Amino acid sequence: MSAFARIRALAYVFAPARSLASARAFALAFALACALALAALVAVPAAWAEEGPDPSNQVNPQQLPDSSFIYDTSISELETADSYLDGQTVQVTGEVVGDRINAELDFDHCWITLEATDGSFAEVPVLTTLAATSVIDTYGAYGKRGTVLQVRGTFNLSCPDHAGLSDLHASHVSLVSKGAAVREAPDALRFVPGVLLVLAGLALVLVFRHMRESRR
Repeated sequence: MSAFARIRALAYVFAPARSLASARAFALAFALACALALAALVAVPAAWAEEGPDPSNQVNPQQLPDSSFIYDTSISELETADSYLDGQTVQVTGEVVGDRINAELDFDHCWITLEATDGSFAEVPVLTTLAATSVIDTYGAYGKRGTVLQVRGTFNLSCPDHAGLSDLHASHVSLVSKGAAVREAPDALRFVPGVLLVLAGLALVLVFRHMRESRR
């Protein structure tokens, strides 16, 4: 049985009316709908094949590497970094320690030192603007916990502008936490070495006096 004959037989079954004329009309409409659907299924893949790949989505082998990717790293990793991070945009978090030093021949910039907060005591000098340092309320020192900053900028393994110094040229500085005064309770164990040295000195004095008295 041909495909059209099968469609016509189905039309006789599902025709809305039982007359022969209505069944034929329904069969013709049903066959036309099937033909249009089949043509659409054939035409769509052919259109996709003729369209081809999007030329704007091509890989350019001549494109130079882009350093706009931000490496969220740590100060201790920068201290031991190799040439891979040289010239890359990095982001670090650290405590401001020491003092602010004005940059030579550049009155709008200054140097600050960031120390790692992971206990490694690693440091990195940061060149930033004077305006960016307005968020610093405390510079870390004995009895003071410095302001913690998040700094994003370009890392130079051997900066040609600053005598080969490994530094970070900041492009963005944000506050993480404010500094504060730190009061440490006296530790009695720190006095033990001094007390032992004093006792050892007294013992040597007594021994020396005893040896001098015995010679008389």
